Amino acid sequence: MKKYFAAGVIILFSLISNGQILIDENFEDWNDIPVYSDPIGDGNSFGDDFTEFQVTNDDNYLYFRIELRDEILLQEENRINIYIDADNNANTGTIQAGIGAEIGFEFGDRRGFIRNDNTTNTVFHDDLGITVLPSLSSKVFEFAVSRSYFSGSDQFIDGTIAVACRDNRSGGDVIPNSASDRIYTLVDNNNATLPEFGFLKVGDGFRMMTYNALFDGLFKSGQSQQQKRIIKAMDADIYAFVEIYDFNSGPIADIIENETGYIGWDHASEGSDTHVISKYPIKDHTNIDGNGAYLLEYQGNDMLIIVAHLPAGSNDESRQAEVDKIAAFIRDAKLGLNEFQLATDAPILITGDMNLYGNKRQRETLTSGEIINNNAYGPDASPDWDNTPLTAALPFATGLPQAVTWINPNSSFFPGRLDYTFYSDHVLDLTNTFCLNTNDIDDTDLEILDLNRNDTRSGSDHLPVITDFEIRVTNSQKNLTLEDINVTVFPNPIADLLHIESKDEILFIKVIDVMGKVIFSSDHLNHQNKISTTQWNSGMYLVQIGTVVGSATEMLFKR
Repeated sequence: MKKYFAAGVIILFSLISNGQILIDENFEDWNDIPVYSDPIGDGNSFGDDFTEFQVTNDDNYLYFRIELRDEILLQEENRINIYIDADNNANTGTIQAGIGAEIGFEFGDRRGFIRNDNTTNTVFHDDLGITVLPSLSSKVFEFAVSRSYFSGSDQFIDGTIAVACRDNRSGGDVIPNSASDRIYTLVDNNNATLPEFGFLKVGDGFRMMTYNALFDGLFKSGQSQQQKRIIKAMDADIYAFVEIYDFNSGPIADIIENETGYIGWDHASEGSDTHVISKYPIKDHTNIDGNGAYLLEYQGNDMLIIVAHLPAGSNDESRQAEVDKIAAFIRDAKLGLNEFQLATDAPILITGDMNLYGNKRQRETLTSGEIINNNAYGPDASPDWDNTPLTAALPFATGLPQAVTWINPNSSFFPGRLDYTFYSDHVLDLTNTFCLNTNDIDDTDLEILDLNRNDTRSGSDHLPVITDFEIRVTNSQKNLTLEDINVTVFPNPIADLLHIESKDEILFIKVIDVMGKVIFSSDHLNHQNKISTTQWNSGMYLVQIGTVVGSATEMLFKR
């Protein structure tokens, strides 16, 4: 990535830049966009310190990327502003960050202004078409501003403009520092290239639709018809709902049967508002602190789906506690320590409205299995069967270059990524994913799908998240034994030394006591291993061993 500094002779934003950007938290598409780098510590020590700034455009949006010295939550508790001088004339607009800004927006306050003909109007994110990701805390953010600004007017950002970011606290940092570096010339005829997806299921596996139905909306006039059309159009095999409080899964299944024409849906509810309606048998289900765990039978094998609806708002502590419990539940289900006792390589999915709005640590726990409160919830454990993190599907809102799942023009909060599907990519192939957004797809698709233009916006402020999966060709989908993976463990019962021998490379060994505590863990061992057990108490243990062939768990006894 090229970097240009304020002291250099190159005027950064007078250069033409036409890279296609997707607002998706993946910043690799910025690699070919020129970067303005800002010295660390050149602003007020109490403010936010900028380190990098980039800008580019397509025919519909201006795109910005900012990097800061410290991690923040951009949607609150800061004074960071973006300013746009739409005519590159310091004598018009209002002087802000050294430019004559017609447009300004303060992210922490979630409001801004438009200056036009000596009149200043207060505006919000929907007036400017602002989208920001990540919705979680970060040091790096990317955001889009619509080139057609102030709804109902014919104003359009075009030609040569000036742009700047500033922390509005006294003595706050500004980026870029010099006036010449704030100049940017827009590129025309640069149509956005949107991610590909299929409205019809891709592959021979299963389709899951995850949806926040917004306060029992499936049963409310003004929302129910829209949601029913969506259910029919998406034609899923598994529907995972949250925020249906006053109805259990039975009436939901009746609606889905009526809309889809398929008879024989299985269904279950857990917690106050999570529900699964499935073409595949639901073998068991249980509550995880208000979130639901559902054990399905798919193609004759286990499949675990956890449907989560985490606490909303600035409630990081409660969200973290719930994701810690989810991570512990998956660990124990894989080890056979809870009622689910998953078969080896059973697909694992976590889906729902996660409300991941605050500290990014919560999402990291869900993917990595790294628990914050180990004293309460036990040891960390990688959740996928190959001892790696889960993968997050990345669905884009249809018709938009934005991976957002929540859009509410009447809220002060920007569109965001609140709904997730995490999955075990060791077992599952993601063949297709998108968020249905009827407001921005073309008329032909609406007609084919038998949907109305405003169905998703009227149905809920959350978009339906669609994921299509196929089972990978693996060695398992059955309970593998140590013999299956060519491993010998002896003696059993154990005396003072445990011997583990394998014909193949051993990827990992874990030994867990009856309380779920990992008392031994090591990666990439030799074919022959000796583990001292002199410090182990008498009792039962589980040993989990993974090789290139697969993984297996066996019960051991210590004298």
